[in-house]
Amino acid sequence: MAERTLPSARRIITALLLVATLVTGGIQLGIFGGSGGSIDLGPGVTLPTGDGALIEGVLGLPRSPYPLFAETGADRALVALTYRGLTRLNERNWATPDLATEWSSFDSGKAWIFTLDPAARWDDGTPVSINDVLVTVGVASELNTAGGYWNSITVEAGEREGALIARSPRALANLPAMFATLPLLPAHIYSGLAASDVLTTALSEPPHGTGPFTIDALAQNAASLSRRMDLLLASDTAIIERSTGTGQEVTAIGLRFFGDAGAALGAWNGGSLDLLAGIEHAAATESVGTRGRLIDLGSTVFTGIATNLRPGEVLRDPNIRVALAALLDPAAIVDTYGGVVARTPVPPGSWAWTSTKELSTGTAFATAKLKRAKWTIANGVWYFPSKKPARLEILSLPAMAFPADAAIAAQAAAAWNSFGIETTVTELTADDLTARIAQGEFRLAVVNIEIGSDPDLYPLYGSGAVLTGGNISAIQLKQLDDLLTAARVPATLEKRQAAMAAVQRWCAATVYTLPIRFAATELLASSRVSGVEPILVEQPETHLRAVLSFRLVTP
Repeated sequence: MAERTLPSARRIITALLLVATLVTGGIQLGIFGGSGGSIDLGPGVTLPTGDGALIEGVLGLPRSPYPLFAETGADRALVALTYRGLTRLNERNWATPDLATEWSSFDSGKAWIFTLDPAARWDDGTPVSINDVLVTVGVASELNTAGGYWNSITVEAGEREGALIARSPRALANLPAMFATLPLLPAHIYSGLAASDVLTTALSEPPHGTGPFTIDALAQNAASLSRRMDLLLASDTAIIERSTGTGQEVTAIGLRFFGDAGAALGAWNGGSLDLLAGIEHAAATESVGTRGRLIDLGSTVFTGIATNLRPGEVLRDPNIRVALAALLDPAAIVDTYGGVVARTPVPPGSWAWTSTKELSTGTAFATAKLKRAKWTIANGVWYFPSKKPARLEILSLPAMAFPADAAIAAQAAAAWNSFGIETTVTELTADDLTARIAQGEFRLAVVNIEIGSDPDLYPLYGSGAVLTGGNISAIQLKQLDDLLTAARVPATLEKRQAAMAAVQRWCAATVYTLPIRFAATELLASSRVSGVEPILVEQPETHLRAVLSFRLVTP
């Protein structure tokens, strides 16, 4: 499913936010302050101006703008600008240097050695160290971050200066990319604290990051940030030099936070924003007509119709799944709700994506495939090989809260009913849908799956993933497992692309999950901003990791 704060972490955060309101001088009515007087404790923030000042609107108000605890769009935007991971993802989500300058794997891919940039500093001048990584991984493990990914990762000092070693029980090709999604916490502030105490401490003072920007003022409605030249690293300089934009570099940023889309769009239409992130597709498409352009950044959230392939289920024959997919119209869903049509669960903008054979469509093709699966048709009604009328049920989240999911289910049901396959749609709450899927009590279900920055399809289709709540279709195939495992082995970009291509060709041929789309993640950009390009993101606000490549044109 799409990225979320885990329930246990959410409870911790909620409780601590209540406690934090009692900390005098720490947080007042949602406005963060510090003892140095650099944070405006008034009702608002004075936004930066000038040729190098970028103003971006963000949906969501600040609650906990710290690594591992960011809940809202405002939190994520602030973290993206002021904190770093060991690595940074490029536009195709391949890991590149950030706090670490280089890395390599050994021990059959079960260990990685990273070299820290000796120039890396926290904004108070403290050098970045292995202790920062130890503390961050420890807190991430305690919070079960990324579905428990960090729980089995251990970190230790390497033999040479600035080297650290990360180990795992199995080969992890995606560890460098995962470190890009794990901004570090400062050990000199949080060392020895439990996760709950980390947030309590953080909320009592201004954020302390590693740049390239620092927060000058932060209130509930806005934030002012400036670029710290002393925090720029060699990796930052390389991005600045590679920019294709024209105009002034971004040296200051004003973030305006909005509690609802209407207020954000009002500010956009009024001309007071250079960029606006997080707006739904329909509203963004309508508003772009007033000024600027609409950029589909690229999403890692895959939407499809999952199939139950347990023994005895009627959809185990791939001919049936291919036939059902041939009757769908994903392009119509994309036209209405945005995003891009999917062919496999790998986003088109990813380094791992490869072109696969297009899916054949149409009733004639579907008819041939169903007959090959020994289905029969009489008087316009399809029958299972058992001679019983074919009946399907699609599970979906409620239309009121999840209109795109409901539209996908409705379109599929209409197409299959028209074709002669009786199909019903059952809307369920998130808890009930999750329970039905976990218990294997479904035939088809509309699902949204966070594929991740570095695609790993083993949790989606690997045999062993059934035991940990993944592989909801319950596929058990050694040949597929071998392909999925090979794609997890650390290797060069070219070799990893080849391994992922083999996985995608298999997925395209077998259609375990009927592919629909990758979700829309759109950014409204004014003509003042150049150098903003599509960049795969898990959340729209994290596009700000590329802000050093943006340029501002003087009106």
